[in-house]
Amino acid sequence: MLEQIGVFSKKFMFPLMIIVAGIVLIIVGNTIDPTTNIKQTNDFQLGAFAILGAGVISLLYMLEVINKVVNVIALLGLFVLTAFFAVKSYQSVMQTIAERDAKKEWDDYTKQALSDIRDVQVAYKKKYGFYASEYKELKRFLQEDKVMDIVIDGDIPDRRITDEEGKILGYNKLKDEEKYNDIDEAEAVQLGIIKIDTLWYPVMEVMYTGEQAVKNNEGRLYPFELEKLGKIVTVKSVDKLASDARTKKLADLDPPVYPIYTDTIREGEDLIAHFYSYDPIPYDPFVKRDTLSIGSKTEPKTNGSWADK
Repeated sequence: MLEQIGVFSKKFMFPLMIIVAGIVLIIVGNTIDPTTNIKQTNDFQLGAFAILGAGVISLLYMLEVINKVVNVIALLGLFVLTAFFAVKSYQSVMQTIAERDAKKEWDDYTKQALSDIRDVQVAYKKKYGFYASEYKELKRFLQEDKVMDIVIDGDIPDRRITDEEGKILGYNKLKDEEKYNDIDEAEAVQLGIIKIDTLWYPVMEVMYTGEQAVKNNEGRLYPFELEKLGKIVTVKSVDKLASDARTKKLADLDPPVYPIYTDTIREGEDLIAHFYSYDPIPYDPFVKRDTLSIGSKTEPKTNGSWADK
């Protein structure tokens, strides 16, 4: 009995293993990946069915349902199909990897571009109290405007005011005893302990070209260029994979910039400035998601949509 089972197992093990492998691959091919919401390609699934077919043909031959010639011809045909679908599936996997890398690069570059718009807008609002509605004005601001910087020369001592200093300040020792406490900034200036100067620096230097600005921008993906402010980024990996529809959509944008929305909304007695900008041609070959954006049309916030998730 055991000997018969052993002979049966040896005889039918190979075709049964192929059949099981084919079934497993079919199940895998129809299973959706929960992280990407993607399942295997049709080529992968057809290849799995070809493997299952090879196992069934081998089993039929072992059971002597078909002859050797039919078995060889069928297996050769299925082998060629399996090899063909394997190559196609490999190419599809490599395409998917390239698309994932391109999407990440596109998103990273888009975030950098939108962040640049936000940074310049915030600096503009700090000076004027509202956001600029045109890139032309933002570029003028960077090129021609200056921002104020207060420079304090000296340190305020951590001590009480002396009697001599009190006289200089016009304090009465008996009536103004509480004023002889710690020296504040205004008193330090009046006494000549510190000096405060108001200096004006070009906006471009403060934000991008100055020595400190260069250090602050070391983590940038690409150097800041004034003429490219607001223009939709160019990513070679995306251009290489872009569909005709996407290329046409980009060509139809006139000009090819990130749209900006600005408004000033009254909340009670206060005027609240808002700005919003977004990517009009998001690249996502896998699933449809909300486009990357920065700012808000309804709230006075300046963070990006990617920071909200």
